[in-house]
Amino acid sequence: GKDQEQHLEMAHNFANRFNHRYGEVFPEPLAFNFGGELIKVPSLDGAGKMSKSENQNATIYLADDDDVIRKKIMKAKTDGGPTEPNSVKPDYIENIFQLMRLVSTTDTVQKFEDDFNNCVIRYGDMKKQLAEDMVNFISPIREKAESIRTNEKYLKEIMNKGAEKANKSAAATMKLVREAMGLQY
Repeated sequence: GKDQEQHLEMAHNFANRFNHRYGEVFPEPLAFNFGGELIKVPSLDGAGKMSKSENQNATIYLADDDDVIRKKIMKAKTDGGPTEPNSVKPDYIENIFQLMRLVSTTDTVQKFEDDFNNCVIRYGDMKKQLAEDMVNFISPIREKAESIRTNEKYLKEIMNKGAEKANKSAAATMKLVREAMGLQY
């Protein structure tokens, strides 16, 4: 996400410093964003990003059940709506539209954009639609995560394979680092 850019920049600086001093060992770290812009998922209260350390009711968790998701979205901050066509959206309204762009179809988003621009938007209807689209987006993820979480044999197998793969990769990288630095031990 957008808030991880500083970590990528630090890793980039460390890799470049090492590579400049000892030779090309580390690849340049890049954001894993499929070539698009890094995004910030907005909170439901219109005050910044969704965050596990901020307001718990303004954050949707992948583990939230469908009713909790619906209730949280229905409590999202709105206002009386625009009074002039093509008005600028306040931040908290833009947040709801941004969430809708993440989980709803383009047609659905466009319908509510048109309603907003024509001063006929009904935020209750918009939030109901967003809640259903969010439930449809999150519920398969939650169900898959729960099925994995309850399968101890599978989890242990995955952890062991991951540890083996990480150890092999780390050993190979450390071998390259030691060679580049002239530390042969």
